[in-house]
Formats: sequence, C-alpha cells, structure tokens
Amino acid sequence: MKKWFIALLLLTVSAFTVQMALADKMSHKEYATTPIGECNACHKGEGIAPNHDADWVRGHRVVASRAGKNCADCHVQQFCLDCHQGGGIEADLSTRTFMRDYVPKSHRSNFLSIHPTKALDNPQTCTRCHDQSYCNECHARYPKGSLRIKSHLMLGPNGQKYSPGLGEHAIEARRNLQSCQTCHPDGDACRGCHSAKTGGTSPHPRNWNSIKNNYKDRVGIKTCSQCHLASDPNLR
Repeated sequence: MKKWFIALLLLTVSAFTVQMALADKMSHKEYATTPIGECNACHKGEGIAPNHDADWVRGHRVVASRAGKNCADCHVQQFCLDCHQGGGIEADLSTRTFMRDYVPKSHRSNFLSIHPTKALDNPQTCTRCHDQSYCNECHARYPKGSLRIKSHLMLGPNGQKYSPGLGEHAIEARRNLQSCQTCHPDGDACRGCHSAKTGGTSPHPRNWNSIKNNYKDRVGIKTCSQCHLASDPNLR
C-alpha cells in the first residue's frame, strides 16, 4: 500500500511539473500586439527584449530599419534624437533616410581634425558606437609614429601636410596649444627637441631676454628647470 502511495505521489508531482513547464511555454500569440512596455510592467528583468545585448548600441540600426519593428512601444522620438541629432527620424520612429544624417551633434564638419581631443577627453562617448577596429582602419594607413594620428597630417584651413621634424607644427601649436596638450599634457614630446638640456630649438619668443624675469617670478624655478639644468646661467 505504501509503494502505491509513493508512486501516486510521484505521478502527481510529475504531472504538476509538466503542467508548469507547459504554462511557461504557452502561446503568446494573443499578446502579439501588446506593447513591450506593458509586458515589462510585470515581467521585470526577464529578458523581454533579449536582443538588447552588450553590442546593441552598434547593432540596433539594423533592427530599427526593418519593417514591423516595435521600437516605439518603449521609446519616443526624443530618445533617438539625443544621439541622432542629424534628424531623419519621424515621431513614430520611422526613418526617412539611412545615410550620414545619423550622427551625434558632436560630429561637426571638422570632426576628423578634432576627434583625437574628444576621444581622449571622454573615450566612453566614442565606444558607445565604435570599437577599436573602427579606429585602426584609418590610423593603420600611416607609418609608425605621430603620422598615425591623422590630425597631425593637417595644418591650418588649407590642410597642408607637415613633418614633425621640420618645425611647421609650431604654427598649429601657437594656434591651439590646448589641443596639443590633450595628448601631450606633460610636454615630454616637446622637450625632446625644445630643451636647453638637449641643445634643441628654443621655444621662447624673440624678445624673451627682455621679459623672462617676469616669467621667473610668476611660474617659479620648477617650471624652468624642466628644460634647463641647474647650472644654466639663464636660471639666475
């Protein structure tokens, strides 16, 4: 009798388990038109949108361009326009075009020249849409050294090319020294040539002898000693 009771109990438990499994796999056809936002009200953290993976920021445009997409169930137009400042996205999140309009407002016409500064200032902003291979496709075209940085190929509005060893970069440095300091904050790249310790070219203006004493008092000996030896008479 006891064996029969145990067998009946196991059968009941098995039937209940199967029923629960079938309930989990029930057809959701009747909910096909239900907005995902309503599903999320109850199904929190259960993967209602499983395609929103770690690479979703880069890959979502393919899904968003398909017919029958349901992006608008959870998102409004402004959510898209926070990044896609170029427009081209209607209120119902349909797209008029799939071209270069889809860029953030930071990607201005001169972005090719200034993007190194932006990238170093906040690299997370770039990696939201781009990976390292995207950068390498362009930077790898140039020989090793500073020419791998594409902005170093251009000088001024006419895009003249210069070699770092020929001195033309001085024009760009005087125009926007902060841009240089974004990559070279400690001045090491400059001191390799512009240092009294190495006998390189002086970075001081022609009237330096008449104004240098004013700078000594303002910046202190520590700044001067980065390029000058302690025995240098110019420090006195």
